[in-house]
Formats: sequence, C-alpha cells, structure tokens
Amino acid sequence: MLLKKIKNDPQTIFWVTKCKYCGSTYIKFQSATKYCSATCRYYSDLEHTEKRVRKHRKNHSKTDDYWGLGSGYLHGTPKNNFEEEHKAILRERRRLKLPAK
Repeated sequence: MLLKKIKNDPQTIFWVTKCKYCGSTYIKFQSATKYCSATCRYYSDLEHTEKRVRKHRKNHSKTDDYWGLGSGYLHGTPKNNFEEEHKAILRERRRLKLPAK
C-alpha cells in the first residue's frame, strides 16, 4: 500500500508491508525490500540454506560415487596412461596405509 507520493519524488515514496520471515508490519522505502530487519533476513537465509542442503543430501546420499574415497588420488574415471594410473593407485595405497602385495 503506497502511503505518500509527492510529484514522483523517490524520497517520499514508502509502503506499509509485512515481513516475509516474521510477519510483522513495517514501512519499506525500497520496492525490493522483503524483510523488516537484517536479523530476519539472516535467519531466512539460514532456513533457505538448511532446506537446500537437506535436499542435496537426500538426493545424493545413496550414490557411492558421490562420497568417494575422500581426498584421495583416485577419481571416477581412470587415466589414459597406464603408468600414471599405476602411480595413482600406489599413492592411494600408501595414503590408506595398506600393505603391499
């Protein structure tokens, strides 16, 4: 709801609206403002991030190749050069402290 407008002067335009996070009524001076305070914006961002991370974990929790071996030298696709692939396997074996055959 536009309360006051004098000859299209942008400094006299303001709206009474509700905060998208807490629902309280506040006066906004910019049309893009969604929250009544920085605190509401912060907590809204936290909730959005939490939902996004939960969805991502739910979608990828059952795939073994996603979690992999951690920060190892082996990747999902083998190297084209046999010697490089063999060196990567040996480094991973040493990193995991597995006995040599």
